[in-house]
Amino acid sequence: MSDRRTVEAEAAAISMSPPEHGVPAGGPPDPDLAELRVAFARAVGAGRRDWPVEAAAEPARLATAFASAGRLCGRAPLAELPGWTCDDAARVLLLHAVSAAAVRECDPHVHNGRTHPTRGDLPALVRALYEGGDARERRAILRALPYLPCTPHPPEPNAGTLPDPHACLCRRLLVEDALRTNDHRLVAAAMGPCGYRALAPEAWRHGVLKCVFLGLPLGPTVTGLDDRADAELARMLAGFARERAAAGRPVPADIAPITSRFTPTPEEY
Repeated sequence: MSDRRTVEAEAAAISMSPPEHGVPAGGPPDPDLAELRVAFARAVGAGRRDWPVEAAAEPARLATAFASAGRLCGRAPLAELPGWTCDDAARVLLLHAVSAAAVRECDPHVHNGRTHPTRGDLPALVRALYEGGDARERRAILRALPYLPCTPHPPEPNAGTLPDPHACLCRRLLVEDALRTNDHRLVAAAMGPCGYRALAPEAWRHGVLKCVFLGLPLGPTVTGLDDRADAELARMLAGFARERAAAGRPVPADIAPITSRFTPTPEEY
């Protein structure tokens, strides 16, 4: 991953550049925060239901709190949200509480125009937690990204917040880093809502192909598959299918709906 100077340079470039062609604005995260809070409250012990907000109120201990979420809140699955666990939800809700508090502290109506540094430090905090975390912590970071303040360039109409180039760059770098691994948990999280919104078309297509290589089911893993699939992805998947068939290996059935949507000519193979 890039060093800090590279991140700053790339962030400056992003702030001066138009939106990348083909990157969707994306809808609200799934699940929404209300659903996540309810599922977390039902699964965690009564004494820990307010833990994310309480932990967010102690900025000096955020890294320790984030790492301790599994021990303090447990790792039980959330019955209402398949694939989510208590520690996932605790970490996502913690980071959202941190970002919400930071935005309030930056509100000129609240603090007479004084800017609190936490808002600007949020991408650095997220990046540090990701780099220092284990696989479960990194997965939670990837799942938290859609809930954190980062709007597309230019901002959506009536979005209410300006785009933060550091936050948007941080999101993309972390998603791309996860896709360089062979960890099923990280790749699946990267191709969820955060990848749908952060990845340019070429990177997103390669992410889909990575899911196929790892045996991850495309439907439940890749957010926006029907929206972003195109002829180039179909060509890539068709080539993968031919290689598998030639080697006498099974071809995943879930790539057929994509390849069948497009009918490339022989010259395109």
